[in-house]
Parts: sequence; structure tokens; C-alpha cells
Amino acid sequence: MRRIIRTAYCLIILVLFWIIGFPANTVSATDKKTTGNMNVVFVVDGSGSMATTDRYKLRFEAMDLFLGLSTETGNYMGAVVFDDDILLEQDIVYIDGKKTKKNLFNKVKKTSSTGDTDIGKAIYQAVQIIEKQGRTDLPSAIILLSDGNTDLQGKDSVQKLTESNKKKTEAIDTARKKGINIHSVCLNTNGMAKLPELQEISDSTGGTCVEVKSASDLKDVFNQFYNIIYSTKTVNLVKTSIPKSGELKVPFTIPMIGVKEANIIISTLNPKTEYNLFNPDGYGYTNSELKQMSINAKTFTVIKVQKPQPGRWKLVVRGISRDQVKVDMVCNSDLTLEIKKSAVSSQGKNSVWELSAKIYNEGEAVSEKKVYKKYPINVTITKKPNGKKKKAGKMKPDGTESRMEINLKDYGKYEVQAFCEIDDMPVKSNVLSINIKNSKPVWKESHIVIDQKIHLFSKKNYNLDLEGLASDVEDPSLSYSIKDSAFSGDSVTLNGHVLNIKIKKCGNGSLTVAATDSQGAFAEAEIEIKVQSFEIFEVLGIVLIFAVLALVFLVRYFINANRPVRGTIQILAYGDEGIEPPEAFDGEKGKMKLSRYITPGQDIGINLEKCYLIAGEKDDFIYLVAGNNGYYTDSKAGLKREKKIRIDKERDVNISNDKEMEKGMRIFYKPF
Repeated sequence: MRRIIRTAYCLIILVLFWIIGFPANTVSATDKKTTGNMNVVFVVDGSGSMATTDRYKLRFEAMDLFLGLSTETGNYMGAVVFDDDILLEQDIVYIDGKKTKKNLFNKVKKTSSTGDTDIGKAIYQAVQIIEKQGRTDLPSAIILLSDGNTDLQGKDSVQKLTESNKKKTEAIDTARKKGINIHSVCLNTNGMAKLPELQEISDSTGGTCVEVKSASDLKDVFNQFYNIIYSTKTVNLVKTSIPKSGELKVPFTIPMIGVKEANIIISTLNPKTEYNLFNPDGYGYTNSELKQMSINAKTFTVIKVQKPQPGRWKLVVRGISRDQVKVDMVCNSDLTLEIKKSAVSSQGKNSVWELSAKIYNEGEAVSEKKVYKKYPINVTITKKPNGKKKKAGKMKPDGTESRMEINLKDYGKYEVQAFCEIDDMPVKSNVLSINIKNSKPVWKESHIVIDQKIHLFSKKNYNLDLEGLASDVEDPSLSYSIKDSAFSGDSVTLNGHVLNIKIKKCGNGSLTVAATDSQGAFAEAEIEIKVQSFEIFEVLGIVLIFAVLALVFLVRYFINANRPVRGTIQILAYGDEGIEPPEAFDGEKGKMKLSRYITPGQDIGINLEKCYLIAGEKDDFIYLVAGNNGYYTDSKAGLKREKKIRIDKERDVNISNDKEMEKGMRIFYKPF
């Protein structure tokens, strides 16, 4: 049972560290603010049910240690203790030392009740305290410790529950707007607590809910959150037993910069264990000094060293041989990182930016070159609004800062942030915003008029291709959509970039069409449709024109069909079995089907029944007209399949059904 209590106790402390962002909740160095400070309101369940779910009063142990581990000065803290009413409402006070912390803790611990539980009223009151009294330049958090049960009894219980839910909804809504995260620890050592209510509150406000239930659950939760519960890493210095000598020496190192406070956390079950601490110069702290620096609990002792000297320190633990001891170190840092940008070049959607980053310690710029060489600064780029993040790489040290160039290759909004880790203390920079603007498309004409006359024989549909009517500097292709239309039904529709108009049905009217680029920028144009019917004399004129055209076509066809070939033609067939003797014949009028003049003794790959010769427009060339898909010919530069092959005078032309020209025929023409 003691092991379960101890594990639960440790988890609550760790969760509290993570919830509040302790100890390195960094802010933008541009504001030159110190880090690790917040507005914090503890909301502690003091109802009667907690006597069962938290029978060992772990909530007070956790709160005491949390207060001790937080920075000695700089935080603003308050508290609410509740049952079915508000038992204690402690206004936010400035934390300026142990006395202020102890006063806050004692007020919470001394407040208890046997009443019911109203969580909605409690978190509403906590949100009001932060909204009215919190420092507006600091982040805010509410830490809710409860067994997760809103339990209201009595004759007015229905009305009370309705009011509680209303308060809870209002509190969550305000917390969202103000950026207040409500984090909760569900104390459930006997398995009777209900998690969903606390989980809902935390999820709705961007907070975290952790349940302390049993030894097996604690292990899972501990593994899940171990790497993220501290803003600054918890460094395990040793986990072992005291040797036979009764003295355990634990060396550790304080980083060269950034440590505002060093918290040495010693876990042991023996309250009589003693400690000595030595700085890098060999100075040993007296018992009186250690007492002033220490916070003692049942299973933990925390030694807080303010502004510790960088270098090699030593902790000596004296106790009974074989006692288990675990020593961790958590450093409260005051490190910030400032990143700046300047444009190098910009062309279309491509732009190059130079970034510079500088480290600040307690608000003062770090100018030591060795710091920038030892601690590399990494940059990440996030594309908005999809949130896709990528690593841009490491910045290069450049004297008293680090620099790099980034190339952004697409339109949109980007967020750029820098990160570094200084001896287990992660530091993040302010967020830079870069917006590569995209120009919208442009129409050649903002008002397009389609003026059509229709008659009995005209087509029913008219198509307008919008491609080419609008253009965009960056995008070669655009998408089109109808934004507004005076036409009903399917009389005017859009298929891709083609506007389909049922010209005989639509009548007169207009519509608005938008051209949109890949980034969502668009421009609109009005398309006006005017439809007029032909008069009878116009229809007769059209019929007459068609009749004349048809007559011209028939005359030309008759002339071409009867034009004679004035010369001798020689055809040589060749195939897999070799070359056959050439066949020669004089030309005739009209179509001269090849099957009338040659009959190859082998397969030459050409259907002679569907091939014929005709005269050319001049006597110095003729044509071979091939059926189906045509044949390959070397009559021009390069092999190409043609249906109508020109054969010039006194020039051999090879014709084949395959590119290799392995079989086919060779035609030679000589005019008279």
C-alpha cells in the first residue's frame, strides 16, 4: 500500500509540473520577459467523498511539493476549495518567497467539509478569479484536483445540477476565449471515482486529465507522460541503495548558463536520512543553510539552490545501509530565444529569407561565441492552414548569434520557429509569420457577350471555351465555376472549362462565372447571352449558300475522280521470301486499284484490295490512297504512317505495314 501511495504521490507531482509548464514555460524574447511564471489557481475538492477517494490526502502533499518546486518569486497564485458551495476563495497573490507559499498552502489544507460536490461552480469561480485578477502578460492555468464526481443531493438537487452545468459551460467557454487551460487530476485510489466529467472539462479547454487509479495504471500513465511532463527535462542523477558505509556520494553538473534555480529532489522512505551539499569551489552548506533551502515531505526532500554556480557539484546522502534512494534534478531556467527574419529575394511563389537567432539569459543577450557553437539552434517551418510541419535544419553559428537561409517555394502563410536545448533545458523562440501572397486571376474582358442568331437548321447547343479568356501570373491552369445565373434548369451548364449553352432553349440573360487558381484566389466575369431568330430571307440565303457549296464540292469531286495519270508506274513487291520481279503499267483515269495490276506470290503485309492510285494535281506526282490506318512510308524525312502517300516522279517510295520496312512494296512513277 505504501508503494502505491508513493507512486500516486510522484505521479501527481509530475503531472502538476507538466500542467503548469514548470519550469521553462518560455515566451518570446521580443518581450524580454522571464520564463517559468504563470497565473495559477488551484481548485481543490474538499467534499465528503474525497475522504474515501483520497484517504491519504495526497492532494495536499502534491500541492505542498509543487509550491516548493516552483520558482521562489514571480508566480501569481490563488485557490478555490469547494464542496457543493465555495468553501475558500483565495485571491491571486504574488509569490515572493516561502512564507507566501506556506500561507496559501495552509489556507487550502485547513479547509474541509462533509458536503456534496459542485465542480461547475468551482471552475467558474476559478476562471473569474483569473479573468479579474490575473496578470494579462502571463499565461494562465487552472489545476483541478477532484474525484470527478458532481454529486448534489436534497430536495433542490435537480435545480442545483442544472445551475452547476450552466456554470460549467460558461467557465469552459470563457476559458477557451481567454486561453486558460484547465488541467485535472482524478484521484481514484479506491476505483469509485468517475473520470468522464474531468476529462470533458480538460479536453474542452485544451488541458490534460490524468487518472491515478492503481499500480498498473500508474505505470502506463507514467510511461505515457514521462517525456513530456516537464518543460525542462528531469535529470535522474541516481537510483540506488545506500552502501554499507552509510554514505552515498552523488555528483552532478550545473550548466554554464540559464539556470535560475536548481531543485534537487531526494526520494526516500526514511525520514532520518541526512544530506550535505558542496558547490564547485568545495564550499559545504551548513545544516542551518540546508534547512532554509529545503522543503520536507513524508517521502521527498527538495533542496532548492537559487542562482547556482555553474560547474561540478556534489550531494552526500547519509542514512541506513540498503535504504533505497532516488535523486533527480529539475532546473528552473530563465532562457529565451529570439528569432528575426529579413527577405533576401522574391520571385513569384519562390522567396528566400534570412533568419537570425539570439539566446537571452534573464533578459540579457548571450554574447559568448562558444555558446552558439556548443548549442545548435534548429528551425521548423509550419504551413498554414493544414499545419504541415517540416524541419528546416540547423542554423550556423555567426559570432554572437546563429543564422540560416530558408527557401519557401509555394504561396500561403508560414510559421517559423527556432528551438535549442541547453544542457537538458529545451528553449523555444517566438513564432515568425511569413505570408507569400498569391495574385488572383485576370479576365481579358469582365463582360463577355454571346450574340447568336438561330433558325430551323441551327445547332441546339453552343459551347464557349473559357480557357484563354482568363489567365493567372502563377498558375497555368485555372478552375471555373458558375457563381450566379439567370438561367434555370440545365439550359446553361459548365463542364470543366467549357460553358455548355442550349442556345435554342435558354433565351436572353446573363450569368457570373469565376476563374479560381490553385490557392483559392478568384476573379469573376459576367457573360451575357443574346439570342435572335433569323428572318425567312436570311434562312433562304443560308440554304442558297449551302447549295452552291455542295455544287462546288460535286464538281471538284467529279474532276478529281476522272483526272488521268499521265505516266508509267512500276511496282516491286518484297517480303520474307525475297524480291519479286517488278510490274509496270501505264496510268488510267480515276481510282486505280492495285489488285488489278499486281498479284504478289508472297505475303507483303499490304491489303491491295483497299489501296488505289489516283492522279495528282500536277503530272509530276501521283497519290497512293491506303485503307484503314494507312501505311509507313519513307516518302518524307523519317518513317510515318500515312493514309494518302505522295509519290513524286522518278523517286522510289517504299511502303510497309511495319516500321522496320522488312516487307511491303516499292513504287516508281515516271511521267510521259
